[in-house]
Amino acid sequence: MEPAGLSLAVVGTAELCLKYGPRLRDKYRSFRDAEAGFAERLLILENRWLKIEVHVRFLRDVWSALPSHLQVHFNSILSVINTKLVAANELLDQSIEKQDKNDDIGYAWTARGRLRRGPFALTLRDSIDASIQELDQWQQNLLDPGWYQLVLVPGLQVQRAADENSIRSVESDENLEGLRYLLSNKDNVNGPANEIFLPYNAVEPMASGIEFSKASLGIDKESKEVVLLDRVQIPSGTNREQSVSDVYRLVRFFSSIEPELFGFLRCRGALKDADHCDIIFSFPENHDDPTSLRALLVQATSTYPLNARLNIAQMLARSVMFLHDCQFVHKSLRPENIVCFATQGRYPDKPYMIGLDRFRLIDSRSQRLNDDLWYKDIYRHPTRQGVRPEKDYIMQHDIYSLGVCLLEIGIWQSFLQWKDESDSPVAKEEFVSKKTLAIKDPRKRAFEVKKGLIQIAEQRLPGSMGQIYTSTVISCLTCLDPGNTDFGDEEELCNDSGTLVGVRYVEKVSSPSKAP
Repeated sequence: MEPAGLSLAVVGTAELCLKYGPRLRDKYRSFRDAEAGFAERLLILENRWLKIEVHVRFLRDVWSALPSHLQVHFNSILSVINTKLVAANELLDQSIEKQDKNDDIGYAWTARGRLRRGPFALTLRDSIDASIQELDQWQQNLLDPGWYQLVLVPGLQVQRAADENSIRSVESDENLEGLRYLLSNKDNVNGPANEIFLPYNAVEPMASGIEFSKASLGIDKESKEVVLLDRVQIPSGTNREQSVSDVYRLVRFFSSIEPELFGFLRCRGALKDADHCDIIFSFPENHDDPTSLRALLVQATSTYPLNARLNIAQMLARSVMFLHDCQFVHKSLRPENIVCFATQGRYPDKPYMIGLDRFRLIDSRSQRLNDDLWYKDIYRHPTRQGVRPEKDYIMQHDIYSLGVCLLEIGIWQSFLQWKDESDSPVAKEEFVSKKTLAIKDPRKRAFEVKKGLIQIAEQRLPGSMGQIYTSTVISCLTCLDPGNTDFGDEEELCNDSGTLVGVRYVEKVSSPSKAP
Protein backbone atom coordinates (compact mmCIF):
# COMPACT_ATOMS: atom_id res chain seq x y z
CA MET A 1 0.00 0.00 0.00
CA GLU A 2 1.27 3.49 -0.86
CA PRO A 3 2.17 5.78 2.10
CA ALA A 4 -0.80 8.09 1.50
CA GLY A 5 -3.19 5.16 1.30
CA LEU A 6 -1.69 3.60 4.40
CA SER A 7 -2.09 6.84 6.35
CA LEU A 8 -5.77 7.04 5.43
CA ALA A 9 -6.22 3.35 6.25
CA VAL A 10 -4.68 3.59 9.70
CA VAL A 11 -6.71 6.68 10.59
CA GLY A 12 -9.82 4.76 9.60
CA THR A 13 -8.74 1.69 11.57
CA ALA A 14 -7.94 3.80 14.64
CA GLU A 15 -11.33 5.48 14.47
CA LEU A 16 -13.04 2.09 14.22
CA CYS A 17 -11.14 0.93 17.32
CA LEU A 18 -12.24 4.07 19.14
CA LYS A 19 -15.80 3.31 18.03
CA TYR A 20 -16.10 -0.39 18.87
CA GLY A 21 -14.13 -0.22 22.13
CA PRO A 22 -16.45 2.28 23.86
CA ARG A 23 -19.46 0.50 22.38
CA LEU A 24 -18.37 -2.75 24.02
CA ARG A 25 -17.66 -0.95 27.30
CA ASP A 26 -21.04 0.80 27.32
CA LYS A 27 -22.93 -2.41 26.64
CA TYR A 28 -21.39 -4.02 29.68
CA ARG A 29 -21.88 -0.89 31.79
CA SER A 30 -25.63 -1.23 31.35
CA PHE A 31 -25.38 -4.52 33.24
CA ARG A 32 -23.35 -3.14 36.14
CA ASP A 33 -26.39 -2.52 38.33
CA ALA A 34 -28.19 -5.70 37.27
CA GLU A 35 -25.80 -8.15 38.90
CA ALA A 36 -23.36 -7.16 41.67
CA GLY A 37 -21.18 -10.21 41.13
CA PHE A 38 -20.00 -8.85 37.78
CA ALA A 39 -18.63 -5.56 39.12
CA GLU A 40 -15.01 -6.75 39.40
CA ARG A 41 -15.01 -8.30 35.92
CA LEU A 42 -16.44 -5.14 34.41
CA LEU A 43 -13.84 -3.02 36.19
CA ILE A 44 -11.05 -5.18 34.76
CA LEU A 45 -12.53 -4.87 31.27
CA GLU A 46 -12.79 -1.09 31.55
CA ASN A 47 -9.20 -0.91 32.75
CA ARG A 48 -8.01 -2.92 29.75
CA TRP A 49 -9.89 -0.69 27.36
CA LEU A 50 -8.59 2.53 28.92
CA LYS A 51 -5.02 1.37 28.35
CA ILE A 52 -5.75 0.38 24.77
CA GLU A 53 -7.58 3.63 24.04
CA VAL A 54 -4.57 5.71 25.10
CA HIS A 55 -2.27 3.69 22.85
CA VAL A 56 -4.61 3.91 19.86
CA ARG A 57 -5.00 7.69 20.22
CA PHE A 58 -1.25 8.08 20.62
CA LEU A 59 -0.48 6.11 17.45
CA ARG A 60 -3.06 8.10 15.51
CA ASP A 61 -1.57 11.41 16.66
CA VAL A 62 2.08 10.57 15.87
CA TRP A 63 1.45 8.55 12.72
CA SER A 64 3.01 11.03 10.30
CA ALA A 65 6.26 11.02 12.30
CA LEU A 66 6.76 7.25 12.15
CA PRO A 67 9.10 5.68 9.56
CA SER A 68 7.41 3.53 6.95
CA HIS A 69 8.34 0.14 8.43
CA LEU A 70 6.83 1.11 11.79
CA GLN A 71 3.71 2.39 10.05
CA VAL A 72 3.22 -0.96 8.33
CA HIS A 73 3.89 -2.81 11.59
CA PHE A 74 1.54 -0.82 13.81
CA ASN A 75 -1.13 -0.74 11.11
CA SER A 76 -1.17 -4.55 11.30
CA ILE A 77 -1.42 -4.40 15.09
CA LEU A 78 -4.31 -1.94 14.99
CA SER A 79 -6.08 -4.12 12.43
CA VAL A 80 -5.84 -7.10 14.80
CA ILE A 81 -7.30 -5.24 17.78
CA ASN A 82 -10.08 -3.80 15.62
CA THR A 83 -11.00 -7.32 14.52
CA LYS A 84 -11.01 -8.47 18.14
CA LEU A 85 -13.23 -5.58 19.24
CA VAL A 86 -15.73 -6.25 16.44
CA ALA A 87 -15.77 -9.96 17.35
CA ALA A 88 -16.29 -9.14 21.05
CA ASN A 89 -19.27 -6.94 20.20
CA GLU A 90 -20.76 -9.65 18.02
CA LEU A 91 -20.24 -12.29 20.72
CA LEU A 92 -22.02 -10.09 23.24
CA ASP A 93 -24.89 -9.41 20.85
CA GLN A 94 -25.33 -13.15 20.39
CA SER A 95 -25.24 -13.67 24.16
CA ILE A 96 -28.06 -11.21 24.84
CA GLU A 97 -30.03 -12.26 21.75
CA LYS A 98 -30.07 -8.64 20.65
CA GLN A 99 -33.28 -7.23 19.21
CA ASP A 100 -33.24 -4.84 16.26
CA LYS A 101 -33.12 -1.66 18.36
CA ASN A 102 -32.23 -2.88 21.81
CA ASP A 103 -28.76 -4.00 22.82
CA ASP A 104 -29.13 -3.10 26.51
CA ILE A 105 -27.98 -5.94 28.78
CA GLY A 106 -29.96 -4.59 31.69
CA TYR A 107 -33.12 -4.78 29.61
CA ALA A 108 -32.27 -8.32 28.51
CA TRP A 109 -31.67 -9.28 32.15
CA THR A 110 -35.06 -7.95 33.25
CA ALA A 111 -36.91 -9.48 30.29
CA ARG A 112 -35.68 -12.98 31.09
CA GLY A 113 -37.29 -13.21 34.46
CA ARG A 114 -35.87 -14.82 37.56
CA LEU A 115 -35.80 -18.41 36.32
CA ARG A 116 -33.81 -17.73 33.14
CA ARG A 117 -31.26 -15.36 34.67
CA GLY A 118 -28.91 -18.10 35.92
CA PRO A 119 -27.94 -19.48 32.47
CA PHE A 120 -27.88 -15.94 31.07
CA ALA A 121 -25.44 -14.84 33.79
CA LEU A 122 -23.11 -17.75 32.96
CA THR A 123 -23.19 -16.82 29.28
CA LEU A 124 -22.35 -13.20 30.06
CA ARG A 125 -19.57 -14.20 32.43
CA ASP A 126 -17.99 -16.28 29.68
CA SER A 127 -18.38 -13.41 27.24
CA ILE A 128 -16.69 -10.91 29.57
CA ASP A 129 -13.84 -13.32 30.37
CA ALA A 130 -13.28 -14.00 26.67
CA SER A 131 -13.11 -10.26 25.93
CA ILE A 132 -10.59 -9.68 28.74
CA GLN A 133 -8.45 -12.58 27.55
CA GLU A 134 -8.44 -11.35 23.93
CA LEU A 135 -7.45 -7.82 24.93
CA ASP A 136 -4.70 -9.12 27.24
CA GLN A 137 -3.24 -11.36 24.53
CA TRP A 138 -3.16 -8.49 22.05
CA GLN A 139 -1.48 -6.21 24.56
CA GLN A 140 1.12 -8.74 25.74
CA ASN A 141 1.95 -10.56 22.51
CA LEU A 142 1.72 -7.80 19.91
CA LEU A 143 1.72 -4.29 21.37
CA ASP A 144 4.08 -4.49 24.36
CA PRO A 145 7.03 -6.22 22.61
CA GLY A 146 7.20 -3.50 19.95
CA TRP A 147 5.95 -0.48 21.84
CA TYR A 148 9.32 0.62 23.15
CA GLN A 149 10.52 0.72 19.52
CA LEU A 150 8.94 4.15 19.44
CA VAL A 151 11.55 5.56 21.82
CA LEU A 152 14.18 4.73 19.19
CA VAL A 153 12.52 6.92 16.55
CA PRO A 154 14.48 10.14 16.06
CA GLY A 155 12.58 13.40 16.04
CA LEU A 156 10.97 15.47 18.76
CA GLN A 157 7.43 15.01 17.48
CA VAL A 158 7.18 11.40 18.65
CA GLN A 159 8.88 12.07 21.97
CA ARG A 160 6.78 15.16 22.67
CA ALA A 161 3.59 13.32 21.79
CA ALA A 162 4.57 10.48 24.09
CA ASP A 163 5.05 12.97 26.90
CA GLU A 164 1.83 14.88 26.23
CA ASN A 165 -0.36 11.77 25.95
CA SER A 166 -1.12 9.60 28.96
CA ILE A 167 1.43 6.93 28.08
CA ARG A 168 3.19 7.46 31.38
CA SER A 169 0.12 6.39 33.26
CA VAL A 170 -0.10 3.22 31.17
CA GLU A 171 3.44 1.99 30.75
CA SER A 172 6.34 1.58 33.10
CA ASP A 173 7.68 4.71 31.50
CA GLU A 174 10.45 5.49 33.88
CA ASN A 175 12.06 2.49 32.21
CA LEU A 176 11.22 3.78 28.73
CA GLU A 177 12.51 7.26 29.55
CA GLY A 178 15.73 5.79 30.89
CA LEU A 179 16.11 3.56 27.85
CA ARG A 180 15.51 6.52 25.55
CA TYR A 181 18.18 8.53 27.31
CA LEU A 182 20.75 5.74 27.25
CA LEU A 183 20.14 4.91 23.60
CA SER A 184 20.30 8.54 22.53
CA ASN A 185 23.49 9.05 24.56
CA LYS A 186 25.04 5.65 23.92
CA ASP A 187 28.53 7.15 23.53
CA ASN A 188 28.32 9.02 26.83
CA VAL A 189 26.92 6.81 29.57
CA ASN A 190 29.74 7.16 32.05
CA GLY A 191 29.13 7.91 35.70
CA PRO A 192 30.56 7.10 39.11
CA ALA A 193 32.15 3.65 38.89
CA ASN A 194 31.18 2.81 42.48
CA GLU A 195 27.54 2.93 41.41
CA ILE A 196 28.18 -0.10 39.21
CA PHE A 197 31.28 -1.90 40.49
CA LEU A 198 30.81 -3.06 44.06
CA PRO A 199 33.48 -4.29 46.48
CA TYR A 200 34.49 -7.80 45.44
CA ASN A 201 33.41 -9.25 48.80
CA ALA A 202 29.90 -7.71 48.55
CA VAL A 203 28.48 -11.11 47.58
CA GLU A 204 29.02 -14.36 49.49
CA PRO A 205 29.25 -17.33 47.06
CA MET A 206 26.84 -20.23 47.60
CA ALA A 207 27.79 -23.89 47.25
CA SER A 208 24.73 -24.71 45.15
CA GLY A 209 24.42 -23.64 41.54
CA ILE A 210 22.18 -24.02 38.49
CA GLU A 211 22.35 -27.38 36.73
CA PHE A 212 24.01 -27.25 33.27
CA SER A 213 24.70 -23.53 33.68
CA LYS A 214 27.98 -21.79 34.44
CA ALA A 215 26.15 -19.07 36.31
CA SER A 216 26.56 -19.21 40.08
CA LEU A 217 24.46 -18.13 43.04
CA GLY A 218 25.42 -15.91 45.95
CA ILE A 219 24.08 -13.96 48.90
CA ASP A 220 24.10 -10.18 48.75
CA LYS A 221 25.63 -9.33 52.14
CA GLU A 222 23.74 -6.06 52.44
CA SER A 223 20.22 -7.18 51.45
CA LYS A 224 20.64 -10.87 52.42
CA GLU A 225 18.96 -11.78 49.12
CA VAL A 226 19.99 -14.60 46.79
CA VAL A 227 21.46 -13.24 43.56
CA LEU A 228 22.71 -14.75 40.31
CA LEU A 229 26.30 -14.15 39.20
CA ASP A 230 27.14 -14.23 35.49
CA ARG A 231 30.88 -14.17 34.78
CA VAL A 232 32.33 -12.21 31.87
CA GLN A 233 35.87 -13.34 31.13
CA ILE A 234 38.44 -10.86 29.86
CA PRO A 235 40.71 -12.95 27.60
CA SER A 236 44.42 -12.19 27.62
CA GLY A 237 45.48 -10.11 24.67
CA THR A 238 42.20 -8.19 24.52
CA ASN A 239 41.55 -4.59 25.49
CA ARG A 240 40.69 -4.89 29.20
CA GLU A 241 39.65 -1.26 29.50
CA GLN A 242 37.16 -1.65 26.64
CA SER A 243 35.79 -4.89 28.14
CA VAL A 244 35.24 -3.25 31.53
CA SER A 245 33.59 -0.27 29.82
CA ASP A 246 31.23 -2.62 27.96
CA VAL A 247 30.28 -4.30 31.25
CA TYR A 248 29.66 -0.88 32.79
CA ARG A 249 27.37 0.09 29.93
CA LEU A 250 25.48 -3.20 30.01
CA VAL A 251 24.82 -2.92 33.75
CA ARG A 252 23.60 0.65 33.25
CA PHE A 253 21.18 -0.51 30.56
CA PHE A 254 19.80 -3.42 32.55
CA SER A 255 19.68 -1.87 36.00
CA SER A 256 16.16 -0.46 35.67
CA ILE A 257 14.41 -2.61 33.08
CA GLU A 258 11.17 -4.52 33.57
CA PRO A 259 12.32 -8.19 33.59
CA GLU A 260 9.09 -9.78 32.35
CA LEU A 261 8.76 -7.30 29.49
CA PHE A 262 12.30 -7.56 28.18
CA GLY A 263 13.35 -11.08 29.22
CA PHE A 264 16.43 -9.99 31.17
CA LEU A 265 17.02 -10.08 34.88
CA ARG A 266 17.58 -6.72 36.52
CA CYS A 267 21.26 -5.90 37.12
CA ARG A 268 22.21 -4.62 40.54
CA GLY A 269 25.91 -4.10 39.90
CA ALA A 270 29.10 -5.97 39.06
CA LEU A 271 32.23 -7.32 40.74
CA LYS A 272 35.52 -6.57 39.00
CA ASP A 273 38.68 -8.67 39.09
CA ALA A 274 41.87 -8.79 37.04
CA ASP A 275 40.65 -11.22 34.36
CA HIS A 276 36.87 -11.14 34.73
CA CYS A 277 33.78 -9.29 35.88
CA ASP A 278 30.82 -10.91 37.63
CA ILE A 279 27.52 -9.27 36.72
CA ILE A 280 25.03 -9.42 39.61
CA PHE A 281 21.40 -10.13 38.72
CA SER A 282 18.38 -9.97 40.99
CA PHE A 283 15.78 -12.73 40.94
CA PRO A 284 12.37 -11.73 39.56
CA GLU A 285 9.95 -10.66 42.26
CA ASN A 286 8.31 -13.62 44.05
CA HIS A 287 10.42 -16.14 42.13
CA ASP A 288 13.15 -18.48 43.29
CA ASP A 289 14.78 -21.80 42.40
CA PRO A 290 15.96 -21.06 38.84
CA THR A 291 16.59 -23.90 36.41
CA SER A 292 18.39 -23.79 33.08
CA LEU A 293 16.57 -24.39 29.82
CA ARG A 294 19.08 -27.17 29.19
CA ALA A 295 17.96 -28.96 32.34
CA LEU A 296 14.33 -28.67 31.24
CA LEU A 297 15.19 -30.13 27.83
CA VAL A 298 17.32 -32.96 29.22
CA GLN A 299 14.61 -33.93 31.70
CA ALA A 300 11.78 -33.18 29.26
CA THR A 301 8.48 -34.97 29.70
CA SER A 302 5.50 -35.19 27.37
CA THR A 303 3.32 -33.55 30.03
CA TYR A 304 5.09 -30.19 29.77
CA PRO A 305 2.32 -27.81 28.61
CA LEU A 306 2.44 -26.48 25.07
CA ASN A 307 1.53 -22.96 26.22
CA ALA A 308 4.52 -22.95 28.61
CA ARG A 309 6.85 -23.87 25.75
CA LEU A 310 5.35 -21.19 23.54
CA ASN A 311 5.78 -18.63 26.30
CA ILE A 312 9.46 -19.57 26.62
CA ALA A 313 9.91 -19.17 22.85
CA GLN A 314 8.16 -15.80 22.73
CA MET A 315 10.02 -14.31 25.69
CA LEU A 316 13.35 -15.58 24.41
CA ALA A 317 12.77 -13.94 21.04
CA ARG A 318 11.75 -10.73 22.81
CA SER A 319 14.93 -10.65 24.90
CA VAL A 320 17.14 -11.06 21.83
CA MET A 321 15.25 -8.23 20.16
CA PHE A 322 15.75 -5.99 23.19
CA LEU A 323 19.46 -6.82 23.44
CA HIS A 324 19.98 -5.79 19.83
CA ASP A 325 17.98 -2.61 20.29
CA CYS A 326 20.34 -1.73 23.13
CA GLN A 327 23.19 -2.11 20.62
CA PHE A 328 24.60 -5.37 22.05
CA VAL A 329 25.09 -8.80 20.50
CA HIS A 330 25.02 -11.89 22.71
CA LYS A 331 27.33 -14.28 20.80
CA SER A 332 26.64 -17.26 23.07
CA LEU A 333 22.94 -18.01 22.87
CA ARG A 334 22.17 -21.63 23.81
CA PRO A 335 20.02 -23.42 26.43
CA GLU A 336 22.77 -23.38 29.07
CA ASN A 337 22.61 -19.59 29.01
CA ILE A 338 18.88 -19.32 29.61
CA VAL A 339 17.44 -19.64 33.13
CA CYS A 340 13.75 -20.25 33.73
CA PHE A 341 11.57 -19.52 36.73
CA ALA A 342 8.18 -20.93 37.65
CA THR A 343 5.25 -18.60 38.25
CA GLN A 344 1.84 -19.77 39.36
CA GLY A 345 2.06 -23.31 38.03
CA ARG A 346 4.64 -25.98 38.60
CA TYR A 347 6.16 -25.57 35.15
CA PRO A 348 8.94 -22.96 34.69
CA ASP A 349 7.88 -20.81 31.75
CA LYS A 350 9.59 -17.45 32.38
CA PRO A 351 13.01 -17.49 30.63
CA TYR A 352 15.76 -14.94 31.19
CA MET A 353 18.90 -14.67 29.13
CA ILE A 354 22.29 -14.85 30.84
CA GLY A 355 25.67 -16.17 29.63
CA LEU A 356 26.95 -12.76 28.59
CA ASP A 357 30.59 -13.83 28.72
CA ARG A 358 31.11 -13.09 25.01
CA PHE A 359 28.76 -10.14 24.51
CA ARG A 360 29.96 -6.94 22.88
CA LEU A 361 28.60 -3.69 21.54
CA ILE A 362 27.40 -3.91 17.96
CA ASP A 363 29.69 -1.11 16.80
CA SER A 364 32.77 -2.60 18.52
CA ARG A 365 35.26 -4.37 16.31
CA SER A 366 34.79 -8.13 16.14
CA GLN A 367 38.02 -9.85 17.21
CA ARG A 368 36.98 -13.18 15.65
CA LEU A 369 38.01 -15.12 18.73
CA ASN A 370 36.26 -18.39 19.44
CA ASP A 371 36.67 -21.92 20.71
CA ASP A 372 36.44 -25.15 18.75
CA LEU A 373 33.88 -27.06 20.83
CA TRP A 374 31.41 -28.89 18.61
CA TYR A 375 28.61 -28.79 21.19
CA LYS A 376 28.79 -25.00 21.17
CA ASP A 377 29.32 -24.81 17.41
CA ILE A 378 25.93 -26.38 16.64
CA TYR A 379 24.36 -23.17 18.01
CA ARG A 380 26.61 -21.00 15.86
CA HIS A 381 26.17 -20.10 12.23
CA PRO A 382 28.60 -22.04 9.99
CA THR A 383 30.58 -18.87 9.25
CA ARG A 384 31.13 -18.30 12.99
CA GLN A 385 32.56 -21.70 13.95
CA GLY A 386 36.06 -22.75 14.83
CA VAL A 387 38.87 -20.94 16.61
CA ARG A 388 39.12 -18.31 13.87
CA PRO A 389 35.66 -17.69 12.38
CA GLU A 390 35.60 -16.50 8.79
CA LYS A 391 33.07 -13.70 9.35
CA ASP A 392 32.73 -10.83 11.81
CA TYR A 393 29.87 -11.25 14.27
CA ILE A 394 26.65 -9.47 13.33
CA MET A 395 23.10 -9.54 14.66
CA GLN A 396 21.94 -12.23 12.24
CA HIS A 397 24.32 -14.65 13.95
CA ASP A 398 22.30 -14.24 17.15
CA ILE A 399 19.14 -14.81 15.10
CA TYR A 400 20.57 -18.11 13.82
CA SER A 401 21.36 -19.21 17.39
CA LEU A 402 17.84 -18.23 18.39
CA GLY A 403 16.52 -20.48 15.63
CA VAL A 404 18.42 -23.49 17.00
CA CYS A 405 17.04 -22.83 20.49
CA LEU A 406 13.50 -22.43 19.16
CA LEU A 407 13.89 -25.74 17.35
CA GLU A 408 14.82 -27.53 20.58
CA ILE A 409 11.92 -25.86 22.38
CA GLY A 410 9.59 -26.91 19.57
CA ILE A 411 10.48 -30.60 19.65
CA TRP A 412 11.06 -30.36 23.43
CA GLN A 413 14.18 -32.51 23.43
CA SER A 414 17.84 -31.72 24.04
CA PHE A 415 20.26 -32.13 21.15
CA LEU A 416 22.88 -33.02 23.76
CA GLN A 417 23.01 -35.68 26.45
CA TRP A 418 25.38 -36.47 29.30
CA LYS A 419 26.58 -39.97 30.22
CA ASP A 420 28.62 -41.34 33.12
CA GLU A 421 28.58 -37.95 34.83
CA SER A 422 31.02 -36.69 32.21
CA ASP A 423 31.56 -32.96 31.91
CA SER A 424 31.49 -33.22 28.13
CA PRO A 425 28.17 -33.92 26.39
CA VAL A 426 27.58 -36.23 23.45
CA ALA A 427 25.22 -35.59 20.58
CA LYS A 428 21.95 -37.44 20.23
CA GLU A 429 22.31 -39.44 17.04
CA GLU A 430 18.81 -38.58 15.80
CA PHE A 431 19.68 -34.88 15.77
CA VAL A 432 23.41 -34.61 15.04
CA SER A 433 24.90 -37.84 13.73
CA LYS A 434 28.40 -39.16 14.39
CA LYS A 435 28.87 -39.33 10.63
CA THR A 436 28.26 -35.62 10.32
CA LEU A 437 30.56 -34.74 13.22
CA ALA A 438 33.28 -36.94 11.70
CA ILE A 439 33.51 -34.82 8.53
CA LYS A 440 37.07 -33.50 8.46
CA ASP A 441 36.43 -30.31 6.51
CA PRO A 442 35.22 -27.88 9.24
CA ARG A 443 33.23 -25.72 6.84
CA LYS A 444 31.51 -28.66 5.17
CA ARG A 445 30.74 -30.16 8.59
CA ALA A 446 29.21 -26.90 9.81
CA PHE A 447 26.90 -26.55 6.83
CA GLU A 448 25.87 -30.21 7.08
CA VAL A 449 24.83 -29.64 10.69
CA LYS A 450 22.80 -26.62 9.60
CA LYS A 451 21.18 -28.62 6.79
CA GLY A 452 20.25 -31.33 9.27
CA LEU A 453 18.67 -28.84 11.68
CA ILE A 454 16.50 -27.41 8.89
CA GLN A 455 15.37 -30.92 7.96
CA ILE A 456 14.42 -31.62 11.59
CA ALA A 457 12.39 -28.41 11.65
CA GLU A 458 10.60 -29.30 8.42
CA GLN A 459 9.82 -32.86 9.51
CA ARG A 460 9.04 -32.59 13.20
CA LEU A 461 7.70 -29.12 13.97
CA PRO A 462 4.55 -28.79 11.80
CA GLY A 463 2.65 -31.57 13.56
CA SER A 464 3.39 -30.36 17.08
CA MET A 465 3.87 -26.60 16.81
CA GLY A 466 2.09 -25.57 13.63
CA GLN A 467 3.24 -24.15 10.32
CA ILE A 468 3.79 -20.58 11.53
CA TYR A 469 6.17 -21.69 14.30
CA THR A 470 7.92 -23.97 11.80
CA SER A 471 8.42 -21.20 9.25
CA THR A 472 9.68 -18.90 11.99
CA VAL A 473 12.37 -21.39 13.01
CA ILE A 474 13.40 -21.97 9.40
CA SER A 475 13.54 -18.21 8.77
CA CYS A 476 15.95 -17.86 11.69
CA LEU A 477 18.12 -20.78 10.53
CA THR A 478 18.30 -19.37 7.00
CA CYS A 479 18.53 -15.69 7.96
CA LEU A 480 21.87 -15.28 6.18
CA ASP A 481 20.97 -17.35 3.13
CA PRO A 482 20.71 -15.53 -0.22
CA GLY A 483 17.10 -14.67 -0.88
CA ASN A 484 15.96 -14.65 2.75
CA THR A 485 14.39 -11.23 3.31
CA ASP A 486 12.67 -11.93 6.63
CA PHE A 487 15.28 -10.07 8.65
CA GLY A 488 16.89 -7.92 5.98
CA ASP A 489 20.52 -7.50 5.07
CA GLU A 490 23.28 -6.45 7.40
CA GLU A 491 22.99 -2.77 6.48
CA GLU A 492 19.28 -2.75 7.30
CA LEU A 493 19.75 -4.58 10.59
CA CYS A 494 22.44 -2.19 11.71
CA ASN A 495 20.59 1.00 10.82
CA ASP A 496 21.07 4.02 13.04
CA SER A 497 17.70 3.95 14.75
CA GLY A 498 17.84 0.22 15.49
CA THR A 499 14.11 -0.14 14.92
CA LEU A 500 13.89 -2.28 11.80
CA VAL A 501 15.32 -5.46 13.25
CA GLY A 502 13.12 -5.07 16.32
CA VAL A 503 10.02 -4.81 14.18
CA ARG A 504 11.04 -7.87 12.19
CA TYR A 505 11.45 -9.80 15.45
CA VAL A 506 7.96 -8.86 16.61
CA GLU A 507 6.44 -9.78 13.25
CA LYS A 508 8.37 -12.98 12.56
CA VAL A 509 9.44 -14.41 15.88
CA SER A 510 7.85 -13.01 19.00
CA SER A 511 4.33 -14.21 18.11
CA PRO A 512 4.93 -17.82 17.01
CA SER A 513 1.91 -19.11 18.89
CA LYS A 514 -0.68 -18.39 16.26
CA ALA A 515 -2.77 -21.27 15.06
CA PRO A 516 -1.25 -23.58 12.43
